[in-house]
Amino acid sequence: MFRSKCDEVRTQMERSVNDVLVERHLAVCADCAEFAALQLWSHQVMQAGEVTAMPPLMSAVWASIHRASEQAWDSALSRSFRNLLPYMVAVVALILLVGGLTYTRTPQPVQAASAAYAVLNTPEVPAVASVMNATDLSSQDAGDILGVRH
Repeated sequence: MFRSKCDEVRTQMERSVNDVLVERHLAVCADCAEFAALQLWSHQVMQAGEVTAMPPLMSAVWASIHRASEQAWDSALSRSFRNLLPYMVAVVALILLVGGLTYTRTPQPVQAASAAYAVLNTPEVPAVASVMNATDLSSQDAGDILGVRH
């Protein structure tokens, strides 16, 4: 009977029930008094070890997430480049091989260049001012040019 009373008192102590019956039982039972002292001591140790810390600012959290995503992107990009590098080297080698096989030693003349060369080698054309004289021009009225008759 005494043991069931101890179990009931310990359960009430764990629930933080301050009761007159609990106080009386602790005054009589040394085991329960020792249990209560140990419980109080452990509660004080837990409170002493509690650290109050301010959470970081949201801007710092977002900056950290941004840095992590940049690093992940950079590492994925470099990994992709390392995987594609042999294929890119093979494509460049193939282009050089095809270019080397289709290369001809005698370059064909370009028609536009030869036409420009022919124009530059023609004798000089007389200047426009010497071809057109002021006497050749008939005088026109402004209304005639615009299509308005006086």
